[in-house]
Amino acid sequence: MSKMSKPSGTFTASAKSTASMMPGILPDPSIKGLSFDQLIENRGIRFTHRRAAPCPNMRSLENNSHAANCEICDNSGILYYEEKEIVGIFTGNSLDRLFEQQGMWEVGTAVITFPAEYEDGTQADFNEYDQLVISDFEIRLWELKEYEPTSNSRQKMRYPITAVDYIASVENNVLTPYTEGTHFNIVSGEIEWVSGQEPTYNTATQRGTVLVVSYYANPVYTVLQTLRELRVTQEMVDGTKTARRLPQEVLVKRDFKRRIADEL
Repeated sequence: MSKMSKPSGTFTASAKSTASMMPGILPDPSIKGLSFDQLIENRGIRFTHRRAAPCPNMRSLENNSHAANCEICDNSGILYYEEKEIVGIFTGNSLDRLFEQQGMWEVGTAVITFPAEYEDGTQADFNEYDQLVISDFEIRLWELKEYEPTSNSRQKMRYPITAVDYIASVENNVLTPYTEGTHFNIVSGEIEWVSGQEPTYNTATQRGTVLVVSYYANPVYTVLQTLRELRVTQEMVDGTKTARRLPQEVLVKRDFKRRIADEL
């Protein structure tokens, strides 16, 4: 039996054959990370990213007891040590709410997509308890608070105040509204009461007048987790395959309070 000759590598197309749909050279299938970042930049909204770390004002690491009334972290157990602006896109948002006597809290989760880098080219990383503040939008909230006399005559709400919509109290079945500029001013996101115009405080019972405060604030989201540990790809740069980080997705919650251990 004669051996079959090896094909020469070129074939002559017959008159009835059709051209192949496949290109002679396959194009580079790389995901273009830069294009993803540009899409987010063009379609996203501006956030202030505040990096978080645990507060080291601890009594002991054996039981994670945190100092009571810590002024370093405002008794939250979390320090925020750096702020940078970044643009992101909401890709999912739930509508869950929690109604309490002290106010209405947004407890639903959302997914936000961020580029791999800040505008200055440094790497953007997101960890648990980081805060994301939407700088260009405001939401209206309300809280029930007791008046608390302080050394600087200021009282803070859950979020920094951008504007007050309404403040009032009821004493002896009489509704008393409070007017900005007459009874209080807004200083550094807090209510600063005017001397002699503040609500009453009973020193015997250590109870102040109950106030309803309706105010505007920038939405604040807390990072719960990144949805993927590391998103990377390879793309062609000057003919060389180069590793590149892709945009990141983080799961966030708009209202979140970390529970810390009490002082022993």
